[in-house]
Amino acid sequence: MKPGPRTSIRRFSRAITGRAMKHNVIFKREGHYSGMPNMEVLPDGRLVAAARVQTWAGHEPIGSWRAFVSDDEGASWTETDDPTIPYNWPGSTPREQLERIERVLPDGTYLCAGSSGSEYWPEERRAEAEELGLGIREHPPGAGLISVGGYKLFVQRSADKGVTWTRREWVLTGASIVAGNRPATTLEDGTILYHIYARDVGGDWLNHIWRSTDGGESWRLHPMGSARSKLYINETGMVEVSPGRVLALSRVEDEPRYLVERWSDDGGLTWTDPLRTEIWGFPAHLLKLRDGRILCAYGHRREPGGVRAVLSEDGGQTWDLDNMVVLRDDGGYASALNENSERWGSDMGYPVSIQLADDSILTAYYITESDRITHTAVTRWEA
Repeated sequence: MKPGPRTSIRRFSRAITGRAMKHNVIFKREGHYSGMPNMEVLPDGRLVAAARVQTWAGHEPIGSWRAFVSDDEGASWTETDDPTIPYNWPGSTPREQLERIERVLPDGTYLCAGSSGSEYWPEERRAEAEELGLGIREHPPGAGLISVGGYKLFVQRSADKGVTWTRREWVLTGASIVAGNRPATTLEDGTILYHIYARDVGGDWLNHIWRSTDGGESWRLHPMGSARSKLYINETGMVEVSPGRVLALSRVEDEPRYLVERWSDDGGLTWTDPLRTEIWGFPAHLLKLRDGRILCAYGHRREPGGVRAVLSEDGGQTWDLDNMVVLRDDGGYASALNENSERWGSDMGYPVSIQLADDSILTAYYITESDRITHTAVTRWEA
């Protein structure tokens, strides 16, 4: 394990609902841009979080995907390159590491699966990408690269604790862009559900579930409802609210940009068409608490910018919007690395929550405050 920056920056605040909160930094450094975190509890009880870290402000990851551990329930974090930690397992690109899921299976097998993410091609291949109908995202000026498509799904496994890996890839036919979003959902019966969204060559956006019922040995791609709504639906959080019944809340790029809900009553095989909720914000992360309530945390990318959460006491049928929890309301600034740094910024959100041993909640996210350093942080609070 290599030494890394250890941070213990603490601030105390109180949301509009009166809940006491404690904020701590995972990674923050001037001249760096860090975001899109994930977080979970390790078998030894430590917490591990991972985030992208780069020196360019943008959503196309060209830097690194770094892991950080905490042995004090999120009060301080230390960077680690421990290869036994799933976030440190190898991947083809930082984008793949950002989007994939990782599991240590009961027999000790290491499993990664999901979207392989964008491929990085030299600028000279732009015409080839355009002829194939692949989506193109730009790299920062002077890089000489373009980010292309990301039109593949993959499964990667290791039976010797990461010494060697086997890998299989599939091309999603007719797709110009394929992306996934973590974390995946594991049902009570062991079924793994991973959300995929894709744009076809005609410009329509489609949603799928990458699903395994045998511990990652085999995978099937299932449509997530119909495409007839023509909504641009992408990043999706899922939770099993009761055995076999799964709720999904999804980000919609079309105005007015409320989250939409979809339901599956057969373990993710089939899904209802989307219906609009009254939750404004995106994307959402869903967590079933020990007392049965469902927690939805999400980014709030309009004034006051930050991170919010709502709770449901009836399995996600309704949400207590009257007691919305404001975790952060001090975001909304653009990164100092952004060329358009005078404008209001939306670099915040992408929360993921876990419940600690004392039943408090720890929510990780990224945010840009008035110092314009985009960074990853956590908030500990009572639900």
